[in-house]
Amino acid sequence: MAIAQFFNQYSFFMLPATILVVAAAVLMWRRAKPIVWAVWGLALVGVFAFALINRVSQTATVKLDTAADIRAAIQVSGRPTLVEFYSNY
Repeated sequence: MAIAQFFNQYSFFMLPATILVVAAAVLMWRRAKPIVWAVWGLALVGVFAFALINRVSQTATVKLDTAADIRAAIQVSGRPTLVEFYSNY
């Protein structure tokens, strides 16, 4: 995976992670109380939980060659399906 692909794929999670790192630096600099660190920790857990849920629910790519295979896949899936057609002609 190229570095550009990595940033493109995970940029949505990099922004909250960056904000949390900056917030942790500010909290350390200000010598925050334990309750503030607990709130920061809950925010961190929330970001990780959201990232895990989002990563698990990603869509799968299936290569189908015939129209009958496409119809069967759409009928069996029971979910909204995006079908893309590609022609190299």
